[in-house]
Amino acid sequence: MPNEQEVFGRPSVIIDFKTKAISAIARSARGIVVMILKNETTDTSSYYKINDVTDIPDTGLSASNVDLIKKCLLGTPLRILVYTLPNSDVENAQLTQADILKKIADVKWNYICAPTGTAQDMEDLASWIKAQRNNKRKTFKAVVADQPADDKGVINFTTGAIQVANPDYDASAAAGNAVVGQAQAAAEPYITYTATQYTARIAGILAGLALDRSATYYTLDEVVSCAAYEDIDSNINNGELVLFDEKDDNGVKIARAINSLTTFTTDVGQDFRFIKIVEAIDMIQDDIRDTFKTSYVGKYINDYNHKMNFIAAIGVYFNGLKGNVLDNSDTAQNYVDIDEEAQRDYVVLHGDDPGTMTKQAIREYNTGTYVYLTGRITPVNAMEDLKITFMM
Repeated sequence: MPNEQEVFGRPSVIIDFKTKAISAIARSARGIVVMILKNETTDTSSYYKINDVTDIPDTGLSASNVDLIKKCLLGTPLRILVYTLPNSDVENAQLTQADILKKIADVKWNYICAPTGTAQDMEDLASWIKAQRNNKRKTFKAVVADQPADDKGVINFTTGAIQVANPDYDASAAAGNAVVGQAQAAAEPYITYTATQYTARIAGILAGLALDRSATYYTLDEVVSCAAYEDIDSNINNGELVLFDEKDDNGVKIARAINSLTTFTTDVGQDFRFIKIVEAIDMIQDDIRDTFKTSYVGKYINDYNHKMNFIAAIGVYFNGLKGNVLDNSDTAQNYVDIDEEAQRDYVVLHGDDPGTMTKQAIREYNTGTYVYLTGRITPVNAMEDLKITFMM
């Protein structure tokens, strides 16, 4: 006779998955950004949790770093986790970016940036993200500057000379200074940002953007102008996320929301270069893993029926994602099932011969604490390209 937990447990898991599916779009628009900032005048590090501008402290952060935090908040991420490091001119400083990365390895977040970092910091950050995704199966993503990382978890932002209107600029005062020949360096009409500095803004956009749209052609309203490209299509093809201005009075926009991936295989095709696709896959992976940990681990015996119950619950979740996240067409494949190949390997490792067993017997074989599943999903992208042929 099933115990009470088994009777009431499975429906609650399905409800949990349904809730995740329903809230998927809203949750995908509320990502968490980690920001590493060189800020301290001594060999120390501080931590700040910023939900909105009211959480920015009155003291402790430099004016330029406050500005970078505000730029990130323009994208409306759920929150920013700010970790500070000593400034570059602090002598004999021991704390480095590596120390921060060790701290956040088991913290839950989505995007990371280091807008005050060096080129070496960018390279190290990209390398760390690759290792976390490939070796630890984390779903972290980084926005770095001028780093051709060739990885779906690393966004390579390369646009420089980004000009933003200076809120402290006083046109009339500047004109008066010019008349009397006074210096006006402090009254420039624009503030110019490097690609590295503006990784803060890009990370905020990507963390705050819902999965029912792409960041392609996302307008950065505050940007007046930016560096132009001789052949922008080549930059995009090389895995660069760039800004551009079509001079159509619609502002400066993200040209194509892609990551740095440029090497494609049968397992990792060209769809994986799109940030929206990778974001969808990462969210689904996190949702299934989190639900398994909270609702299944230690709560059910690992028999065939409970495995199939979990698979059925994932199917309900996939159905709720169809349309905005997963392809809803008849040819799309969105499923999870018992991994029969892994089951066969387990059978062999435990001294039995799968050749003498039926397919169903292999599927039902006792796998100890392991749940071997396989599946396929078909994420749906946003409209980005148009080709029309008119016949006369």
